[in-house]
Parts: sequence; structure tokens; C-alpha cells
Amino acid sequence: MQKFTLLVVIALITLGSISCNLLTAEDGPSEYPTVYPRLEMVELQELNNEYHQANDGRLCSTLNEYGLTGFSKVLFEDEEENPCDRANRSVVRIEMNNSDTLVAAAKRSLLKNSVYTGVRDTSKLVLNEMSPQPGCINCRSPDEYSANIEWSLTFENQVIDSVEIPNTEIIVFLDALGVNRIWGNWYSEFKVPEFVNFGYLDVQEGMVGWQIDMRNYTEEETIYTVQEEDVTEQPYKVYLPVENEEGLQIRTCWAVPISNSANENFEGWLAYVDIKEGFLVDLVAK
Repeated sequence: MQKFTLLVVIALITLGSISCNLLTAEDGPSEYPTVYPRLEMVELQELNNEYHQANDGRLCSTLNEYGLTGFSKVLFEDEEENPCDRANRSVVRIEMNNSDTLVAAAKRSLLKNSVYTGVRDTSKLVLNEMSPQPGCINCRSPDEYSANIEWSLTFENQVIDSVEIPNTEIIVFLDALGVNRIWGNWYSEFKVPEFVNFGYLDVQEGMVGWQIDMRNYTEEETIYTVQEEDVTEQPYKVYLPVENEEGLQIRTCWAVPISNSANENFEGWLAYVDIKEGFLVDLVAK
């Protein structure tokens, strides 16, 4: 317990740079944590071109710095302008009356592009939301009218053996000709620790007495000290994507809910603690 408490104190002091020096360039993919390196720009542009060619130039979305379909501005020609929102982008203005086949079409595209999307098994994809996207038909003409010309399909976060990977929703847009953009990705073949070195009960107990600077969450000039009654909700395991100087890591963590008993307008936090190495990976507002 003393070891864990010491790790927590160090982590809270250095949260801004918490995982910058965890790996060396020599670490292999079989070691924990798995690292997805950022690609050099030339390599990334070549990969992005291959991705677009494989999809017949129909996609307006781009790859991120890891060569995946997750959202990133790294390949935007104009950093502030999403290429899918450009005024000069060719839009298929055909009314879509039948949405029955869209889920199957989206899943086929995600599987076809599995090297970029990380989707290896479409049966794992769970549809969370399906929304029509209206637009004009016969724009700027006397018989102009509006109709649903696209649909967006949002698939839930990736889950592996009942363990969720946060921030892995995938959104697929389709028009009458098929998929025209993919944002978001899953992860595959990452290392998970064989043993839990820090159990969730030890982690919860070690959190009592934490001091949290509220300026980062409510802009209040106060320090909140975590009480025993703030950590009664049971933690759960997650695989957490974490970006740092080395690239993107997938860390196996306890997600530990922390309440704020002193402020009814602020629900509290989720503390992500690495189950193998015992340090605080991230602390986010609920």
C-alpha cells in the first residue's frame, strides 16, 4: 500500500507529463504497453493515398498520424477545415429513401479497410445511432427541395472480452453511392498484462487523501481532498489509449470513480490507474 500511495503522489504532481518516459525506442510490440508509433509524413501521405485508391477516391476523410481512420487534422490541407466540409467537395445529391441496407454496407466497408479501421470482426460492431443528413436536391434551381442525401451511422466503443476501450466510436457516412467517410478506429493485437499487480481495492484505498487542484476542472482556486466516502463505487477495467511523445499506447487500467462530496454541481472524476505499474495514467471529469 505504501508503494501504491507513493506512486499516486508522484503521479498527481506530474500528471501533465505522466507517461512521457515509459518506453524506449527499442521496446518491441510484444512488451507492455504496446505502442503505435507516429508515422513520418512522407510514409503517412503514401499510406493515405493507398487508402483512398482502394476506395476509388470516394472518401473525403483522411488517416491520422498512426495510419488509422481515427480523426486527426494532420493531413488536412487547411488545419482548420475538415475536407468533408469543403464547399467545393462533390456531394451526391440523390434522395435516400431506403435505409435498410446501410448497416450492412457500413460494416463491409469497415472490414474491407480493416488495416486502417482495426475492425477484424463485424459481428462485434454494435450500432449506437443512425441519423439522416438532409441536403438540397437540384440546388439553386426553381424545383429545388430538401431530402435525406446521407446517413451517419455511429458504432459503439470497441469491447474485448467485456472490457471497453474508451474513445473508439466509429462514425461512417453513406450516400446513395456508398461510404464517403470514416472517422474513428479500433485497435488490434495489443499487449495486455498477464497479472494484476495492483488490485482495485488497493487502488481505492490508496486514493483516500488525494489532493486535487480544482482549477483544472471548475476553475475554483481550491484544493479538494478525496474522502473515504468518495471512492465507494466499484472500479472497472478498461483498455485506455494514451498519447505521449513515443506515440499512442494502450494501457490496461482500473477506471476508478471518485465523487466530489463538497460540490453538488460537479459530479467528480474517473481516475485511470495502470493495473501493472500502479501509476495514475489520467484523471478526467465524469
